[in-house]
Amino acid sequence: MIEFIRRRVLGGSDKNKNAPHILIILCVYAIITSTYRALYFDVHHTLVRIALSVAIIVSYILFERSSLGKAAVAFAVPSFIMTLIVFGALYIYGDFLLFPYSIGAALISLTYMKPNSLAKFIVLSTGTYAVMVFVFRVNLLGDPFSMVHNLLFLVASAMLKLILYLFCKTYVKTLDELTAAKNEANQAALAKGTFLSNISHEIRTPLNAIIGMATIGKSSNDINRIHYALGRINDAGSHLLKIINDVLDMSKIESGKFALSMDEFGVKKVINLAASLVALPAEEKKQGLAIYVDDNIPPVLIGDDQRLVQVVANILGNAVKFTPEHGHIGLNARLLGEKDGFCTIQIEIADTGIGMSQEQQRNLFQAFHQAESNTSRKFGGTGLGLSISKNIVNMMGGKIWVESEPGKGTTFAFTVQLRRGNPLSAEKTPAEPDMAAFHGRRVLIAEDIEINREIIMAFLEPTGVKTVFAGNGAEAVRVFGESPGAYDIIFMDVQMPEMDGFEATRRIRALDETRAKTIPIIAMTANVFREDIEKCLDAGMSDHVGKPMNAHDVFAVMRKHLEGSPCSPGTGR
Repeated sequence: MIEFIRRRVLGGSDKNKNAPHILIILCVYAIITSTYRALYFDVHHTLVRIALSVAIIVSYILFERSSLGKAAVAFAVPSFIMTLIVFGALYIYGDFLLFPYSIGAALISLTYMKPNSLAKFIVLSTGTYAVMVFVFRVNLLGDPFSMVHNLLFLVASAMLKLILYLFCKTYVKTLDELTAAKNEANQAALAKGTFLSNISHEIRTPLNAIIGMATIGKSSNDINRIHYALGRINDAGSHLLKIINDVLDMSKIESGKFALSMDEFGVKKVINLAASLVALPAEEKKQGLAIYVDDNIPPVLIGDDQRLVQVVANILGNAVKFTPEHGHIGLNARLLGEKDGFCTIQIEIADTGIGMSQEQQRNLFQAFHQAESNTSRKFGGTGLGLSISKNIVNMMGGKIWVESEPGKGTTFAFTVQLRRGNPLSAEKTPAEPDMAAFHGRRVLIAEDIEINREIIMAFLEPTGVKTVFAGNGAEAVRVFGESPGAYDIIFMDVQMPEMDGFEATRRIRALDETRAKTIPIIAMTANVFREDIEKCLDAGMSDHVGKPMNAHDVFAVMRKHLEGSPCSPGTGR
């Protein structure tokens, strides 16, 4: 019955979940009071009662079916007129039971406009009722009832109005919260819509460069022009990869799967690496770049150096982007203090760029926002970098802020909490990979896409390794099973037809061969979320390299798993 009233009578309105119950109470009350009038008063009184009851019920239904805003004001007008009629009937006919109706109409009307006025109305109406009963000794209940009954009715009426007030106040608060949530959701949807437009532009720009320069390179016989085209393709590809990484990072953050890794590193090396990433565009714009690192910062700290590079490089990149030619950018890193083995490092990056207003700064660290809507079109960017940077800084126990004025440049500053590391680690210099260490090694590569096979072959060719390819997981299991001792390492693509890399790895590990249990199996996957990596390890893989692959990562994982191990005897094939 409740659902029938909500759907058919109230038109599916969901503004007030209690609306059907209120309507039922109004109808029952109307029937009871109209019956009372018919029994104790004349026909004229009864008809007035019925007409007013119908008017109030219809007005309430129309109100609940309407939307908020102008409809609420439109409802207030008939409610006001109805209230005048009710008080007129009360004055002329002494119809005391119409009084609650007038209060109910006013309550509903005022609830959607000014709750404070509602409270005043309740106080005023209750006070007027009390004056009529106690001062003028008016018997509002009629001759059959005593003043005691009038007093009880006054108390009951006051309590009912108080309950209605509390209900309506909660109702208004809920509506305000829903409206605020809806507005926030609309703003978020608008921001994401703008972001999608920006990201489409950002992705298409490097893609256009890649496709265009590939066409130029293919059609040219000039070796210098070909090298130029290849260099621009490499730059555009790197830029495209950064965009994709930003989107993936934001996805991790929103899903709560963003995590830091801990390792020993030197702050100076981190800052120099970040600076090297923006050195070329800064040089092209003839900008000055000054870097100062406090000597009091410990030489070795423990934290996620790659993420720290990401934050510094992102802020430096913005400084270069928004600073005109011949401008100046300065980076200052200093130690604020140390407590319980944790060092508080503050890094400030100041520029002489275009600056920002206070309004532009408010949304600066929110996802999918930029300083202004046309920023991406004028300067480029996805609007994700600073939001990601803020999350990284927060996870490192610090905070990030900005100080800026239009036309007077911008200063970004952030702090991080990093544990002091072992000073002896600073003296260790990682050995360069080489190539002779891999000479004669045999590598089984399971990869179904031809261009990926060509890429990894190009990486490995200078090392002198011997490669054998399998087109899918089932073929990889078969090839390895024929000569388990012939291979030193397996690179296993994760997504392949017929049999994927997970199942292929499980089957290799299950072979009744000693080498099958120990051979390093390296996952090659574009899925670089932590849970994806853990899935690879759970399947029996030894390590992973992310796609798109680069030679440095491939050599690093080979060195990690092959150094010190004897070469396979090979098969002579």
